[in-house]
Amino acid sequence: MIPMNSTHAKEVALKGLLIGAVAVATMLSIPVPGFRLYFNFGEGIIYLAALLLGPVWGAAAGGIGASLADLLLGYPLWAPFTLLIKGAEGYIVGRIGQRRPILGIAAGAAVMIAGYSTVAGILYGWPAVPVEAATDVVQCGIGAAAALAVRPVLKKALFSSSGSRSS
Repeated sequence: MIPMNSTHAKEVALKGLLIGAVAVATMLSIPVPGFRLYFNFGEGIIYLAALLLGPVWGAAAGGIGASLADLLLGYPLWAPFTLLIKGAEGYIVGRIGQRRPILGIAAGAAVMIAGYSTVAGILYGWPAVPVEAATDVVQCGIGAAAALAVRPVLKKALFSSSGSRSS
């Protein structure tokens, strides 16, 4: 059993909160008429989790949080795809974004857009692809802008005095 110190407990709590925040922000959604697709606000939280805590927790927050939202919103067919796509997105943003945040977000967004567009085409037919891709581009852009704006403030608040993370 791993001993639980104060710093470790805070990090575990923060990571759990980020998974929950991704789920809630994803549930703040706008359905796309004509398809079982939706625009949501979870992207910014995934990007923040990945940029602040790294690739493993970016993947966990993105994959677990967003797939949980799919289940709760009544999109169970999408949940396994979301687990993989958003997990990969969070991992990539966290891996590349630790040194180059904008490049990390762009790479993660590209994976997300390609993944969801492909799955939408398979599930709903190829006419769904442009709708899915356009929705995802806007969603990623809004999420990126929000994450990049909030990141410096959260980074300072979370890590400046705890010494638990220097990047």
